Amino acid sequence: MAGVAHAATPNYQALWWASPPGSENGWGVNIAHQGDILFATWFTYAANGRGQWLVMTNGARTGAGTYRGALFRTTGPAFNLSPWVGNVVLTEVGSATFTFSGPDSGTFAYTLDGISQSKAITRQSFAAPDTVCR
Repeated sequence: MAGVAHAATPNYQALWWASPPGSENGWGVNIAHQGDILFATWFTYAANGRGQWLVMTNGARTGAGTYRGALFRTTGPAFNLSPWVGNVVLTEVGSATFTFSGPDSGTFAYTLDGISQSKAITRQSFAAPDTVCR
């Protein structure tokens, strides 16, 4: 936000997973946070047990600590295609809402392929002290 000191503005850029830590290993959300927008990538498992990546490209701030946006499933060319031809297809498959209750905790609510759930999340910590984004 313009005119606000960085330390006064919460930043949720990090890796996030289920709370309490280790309670649901195997999935996670990576959040890039700039201003009033979150960009999130979510790795989880589909109903058939296969891994899948989903993306929220424009999680707009809707209130204090709350961001909401559409969820997309993407398909495109193989990562090792050279030259890489960017024929990426986005298919909207649901929506997601992140509501942060503090700098290291929050709730991830989503609807994906018609199924709605809500999960408590916590920031992934790799070492103490944690790195602080500013």
